[in-house]
Amino acid sequence: MGRFLLPLLIMTFCFGHAKELAFQNAKICLGCYKVTVHIINAIPDQATSLTFRCQSKDDDLGNHTTKYREEFYWRFVPNAWGSTLFFCHFYWGSKQRVFAVYDRKIEDFCGRWELYHHNCYYEVRPDGFYRSFNLQLWYKFNDWI
Repeated sequence: MGRFLLPLLIMTFCFGHAKELAFQNAKICLGCYKVTVHIINAIPDQATSLTFRCQSKDDDLGNHTTKYREEFYWRFVPNAWGSTLFFCHFYWGSKQRVFAVYDRKIEDFCGRWELYHHNCYYEVRPDGFYRSFNLQLWYKFNDWI
């Protein structure tokens, strides 16, 4: 019976109710890792602020207004089924745009800071939205509407 207890504890730890512990101890949990999504305001026009709201099915991160070169970020552990999805709705003056900032496909683009930590970087500019895996090479992937 003892040999079945450890795998059961690991499964409970990884997929159960201990998300906060998984953040701190991801290296001891097979298959668990953290993702950090970064939103960076690169719009120098101070007259019109950048506002956005990010959420998933389970978490609403609320409304945020950022200044030029200010960054908003959050960390999470994706679910075991690979269905975690975060999206953001951006507003800048009369322009707006909504799109996914994290899902399983996007994660493949995100850079690995270490084996158990992925970073997804987004920079919001006057001409659109850019993505990076290393903060040096930026790729435009969306325009404002």
